[in-house]
This record gives sequence, C-alpha cells and structure tokens, in this order.
Amino acid sequence: MLCQRCGEREAEIFQTQRVGDELYDRDLCSACAKLDYGVGALLQCQAPGATPLTEEDERELRRVLDQAAPSEDAPARED
Repeated sequence: MLCQRCGEREAEIFQTQRVGDELYDRDLCSACAKLDYGVGALLQCQAPGATPLTEEDERELRRVLDQAAPSEDAPARED
C-alpha cells in the first residue's frame, strides 16, 4: 500500500484519528510521518516521567495537529 501523502513510497505507519464520532485513517511512509511528528510528540509528552512541554513546544504541537486534522469533507472510515 502506498503512502497517502506522497503516493511514492510504501506506507509503514498506520494512524487512526477520531474526530467526534468519525474515524479517519492515514497510511504514511516513514519520511512523510516524520513531517507530521505532532502525534508522536503528543504521545511522548504524555509518557510517565516526561518533562512538560514548553509554551513554544505546545504551540508547535497544536499547529501540526491542526494541520494534520482531516478536512470536514474527508470521507469517514466505515467500521
């Protein structure tokens, strides 16, 4: 399965995002997933013993997550 972002490399990272009652899937290659590091940063900052995010880190994390959120017209996943 090809990366849904670049369409060139094999997808290696499979993300599911819930927005309200809808689920959205994103299949990314490792290069494109690194561009959207926000989800990993969010998980890392919630790990036990993790240092709190700085205000700048929080702003960047919010920017990346907002950018990665599916558009309102994106098709929802059927379960």
